[in-house]
Amino acid sequence: MKPISTGSPRDKLCRQKKFKVIRVGSHNQGRELADLDATDARDKFTSEARLLRSRFVLMRLPKLSNLSSFFERHGRAFFYVFSVIVPAILRTGRKPVIFSRWGGMGDIICTIPAALELRKRHSGARCFYNCDPDFALIPRLTGAADDCTHCPEIGLVGYRYRFLLGGFYHFAHRDDSPDSTAMKPMYQEFCAQFGLPLAESHPVLPVSDQALSRVKKRFAEFGVSEENLILFHCGPTWPVKEWPMKLWEELADRLRQRGYPNLVQIGLGEYMASQQTQPILASGAVVNLGKATVKAIPNVHSLLGIMSLEESIAAISLARLFVGIDSGLLHIAACTRTPAVGLFGATLPQNFYRPELRKDCVVAEVDCAGCHHRLPRAHWITGCPYDIRCMKTLPASAVLEACMHKLTTPANIDRMMLSGRTSE
Repeated sequence: MKPISTGSPRDKLCRQKKFKVIRVGSHNQGRELADLDATDARDKFTSEARLLRSRFVLMRLPKLSNLSSFFERHGRAFFYVFSVIVPAILRTGRKPVIFSRWGGMGDIICTIPAALELRKRHSGARCFYNCDPDFALIPRLTGAADDCTHCPEIGLVGYRYRFLLGGFYHFAHRDDSPDSTAMKPMYQEFCAQFGLPLAESHPVLPVSDQALSRVKKRFAEFGVSEENLILFHCGPTWPVKEWPMKLWEELADRLRQRGYPNLVQIGLGEYMASQQTQPILASGAVVNLGKATVKAIPNVHSLLGIMSLEESIAAISLARLFVGIDSGLLHIAACTRTPAVGLFGATLPQNFYRPELRKDCVVAEVDCAGCHHRLPRAHWITGCPYDIRCMKTLPASAVLEACMHKLTTPANIDRMMLSGRTSE
């Protein structure tokens, strides 16, 4: 028998005279090498090792579908650079600044204080806000950006083409990750991310005279009065955030009995394209919410799907009270300084609003309330292990009490009197 050289992994395996079982090839092509002498084993191992090396090379080659996706992503990023960034540089002579947050409307609103502060660092530079097109109005209204873009590959732009940018700021929230949870109100979290002074409250959203005029015209068309106007927003949103329709009916009946019959339901009435798919942070999966719709509350004026986002902002600014679930429109009420009562279960108001705004929010009195901010998260957007008892057990009487407190608060009455929107 020929002597076996030492040193290589292959030869180390061949030092033994006997082999019991060695699995080679793929998992379904295992072969038993039993009672082979060292020379035969070495030859066998050499041939199998060559086969494995060839297979390994093939495995490392990207699949055609992955390669196509790679070029598509980089192609879109490249197109963004030459259609947005380069023209901005040529027009202003300065590198532009990009803000980025691809999230819900409330998320976008909460980034505005930080974006306005960051913009001060780049005086004279053109600023873009990259977000979902459904919410592009928010950065424009607040002056946080000169224009909005909607590039899904904006992270790739910020990484590969950073040398063409005066600044790239992606707003990240601790609740985005399954391994962390928010410690401050969202608008302060975004400020803290970049070492900025912490904002005291939501930004102010201006309301144009044109938008107010359009809303008043729509009110007249549907027989809605501006006097003692109370707006309801029921969704749609995550199913774990929604309040049962029968409880909305009960609340409306009780408000009418207290002398507030001017009740109007607003909202889109169905999911926007951006709402239909939602990531489940606990598992990293994505759930498709489909085309869910919201039913109109009986005996309540319905303006579902009637108004644009700008008109909805104007309508909320006219209201004496806004009552809604945790949603973007509740953030709008905070921005227009409209008295509001928010309904919370899986989420908590202290993670989004300043103290004076959240004191009249109604939070479910169950042990698992605020599960969205706990680790691990107990809900998965469409449901929970406890049948969403936080929202289903939230009594209409508690919501009514919060509403009456807002409606009879002197500051609220003074606000309506100064605006000329009450006859009291």
